[in-house]
Amino acid sequence: MLLGTFVHDRNLDLTARTVQRTAVRGVLFRGDEVLLLASRHGDYKFPGGGVERGESMPAALIREFEEECGLTGVEVGLALGTTVEYLRAAEPEYEVFKMISHYFYCSGTGDFGSQALEGYESELELEPRWVTVADALQANQSVQAAGVGVMRWLVRETQVLSHLADL
Repeated sequence: MLLGTFVHDRNLDLTARTVQRTAVRGVLFRGDEVLLLASRHGDYKFPGGGVERGESMPAALIREFEEECGLTGVEVGLALGTTVEYLRAAEPEYEVFKMISHYFYCSGTGDFGSQALEGYESELELEPRWVTVADALQANQSVQAAGVGVMRWLVRETQVLSHLADL
């Protein structure tokens, strides 16, 4: 199921040379709360990231939960849906960067260990938190309205949270 398509840069020619990346994102519930990563700006994103060469989507998602949340023992379940994002490519031989994010329901009851965040994730002070979908959705909408510290994922993650709120 397509959860949303987002074009982040105006005047982007979507027929131009495109580089594509596949990403995975996890939706792990504990009761009525979902595990998300809170940033220092007050917004939330789903754990996940890019699938590396030779890596399966489930293996990538398990790795991302370990790196971003320090959470082991995650099991990847059914697919929730996908999002598609377009923005200007950083690579000079391409004009368009297309990212397809696959969202999966996950389960697991492990404890949080040490995070292994990338540089930008550390700068954003990403921290795993259990939060209700309604609270995360409201926080993301507030950050988006304020326009302060808005990351490009905010529109995507807000859309997915909105979808979950409607279930």
